[in-house]
Amino acid sequence: MRTKKRALVATKVYGFNPWMDQMLSINQIMESTGQKSEAPIIRDLIDEALAARKRKTSVTESAAPPQPSQELTDGLHAIQALLLRLIEQDETHVRVQSLNLELLQETLAEAHAGRRTVWDAVSVTALRERGISEGEIARLFEGDTEQARTVAYDLAEKIKDELLNSDLGPNVSEGGDGNRQGVLIYEEPPIDDHLDAQV
Repeated sequence: MRTKKRALVATKVYGFNPWMDQMLSINQIMESTGQKSEAPIIRDLIDEALAARKRKTSVTESAAPPQPSQELTDGLHAIQALLLRLIEQDETHVRVQSLNLELLQETLAEAHAGRRTVWDAVSVTALRERGISEGEIARLFEGDTEQARTVAYDLAEKIKDELLNSDLGPNVSEGGDGNRQGVLIYEEPPIDDHLDAQV
């Protein structure tokens, strides 16, 4: 039963008193194998026990998930906190943008209502006295509105282009106070000559 190519250590002897059931089991193995000495039987039993323990240890190690290091855990917590802060800031930004949009809509509505009131009070009466029809008056008003809208869109496009092409950026001015007026040059909107001719 001795395994080949294994060195026997003659200088080390393990001495122990076996349990009764261990002694009976070893005696049964000796009778069944015809072995006359306990030493080879005990060596084989130790080999089997060591092999079983090695298998058990390897299965336990492979089944256990690797534990993350403390640095990795701290890094993940920091990233999570940063993402939560960014989400909160983004939600605040969306709420501010929504409020700005509502204020802008209210401002535009008030501006349009004021312009309509001035038009009705000043221009419509003069145009009616000159015999211009209601349809033509409405067309003149819509034409002026469209022209004002075109001027506003063109100006906004020009501001955007100048900001994108400027080395100073949108929040930097010559005076350093963050005023865009300091770095942008605006053209005067064209004067609507046909309204002056009608009124």
